[in-house]
Amino acid sequence: MDTAKFVKEIMVIDPDTKGEVELSVFKHENGGMFALDSSYIVQVLPEEGDCLIPDPFVDDYNADTTAEVLLTGV
Repeated sequence: MDTAKFVKEIMVIDPDTKGEVELSVFKHENGGMFALDSSYIVQVLPEEGDCLIPDPFVDDYNADTTAEVLLTGV
């Protein structure tokens, strides 16, 4: 399982609602970076244990199981 390290939070404007949205930026161990809506992370972050999400850099369309990435530093 790969890991992704928290880098920082940024604020962007939603192009549809024109409202502010907080994004959490992560650096994947493969070198890529990605951002997630911070409110999503709050929903999937357990009180204890690891925060696992589907790996955004794995094309597992034909795989039997979904690859996950461990979010660290959140």
